Amino acid sequence: MTINPILSLVLACCGLFASGLYLGSWLHSSPKPKADLEELVDDAGLFCGWDGLSAVERRKRLALYQRRVRARIAEQERAWLQARLRECAKV
Repeated sequence: MTINPILSLVLACCGLFASGLYLGSWLHSSPKPKADLEELVDDAGLFCGWDGLSAVERRKRLALYQRRVRARIAEQERAWLQARLRECAKV
């Protein structure tokens, strides 16, 4: 006879606890506006909020930074080579 009310009370507490966990996770996981990485104009924007990013997001941003740096280096080398070719053509 005493088991029935105790079991009901435990079941009600577990239900409240589970609904509290769900509600808490729902409130804390507000959707963050995900900026498209390609839209970040400067390289400093890639590293804003670095500590709060997941490991996957950090890897994506580092890969984008590496692509940008490689593109800049390639452009500089291309300009240098064109200048060298112009010098050689003058001689």
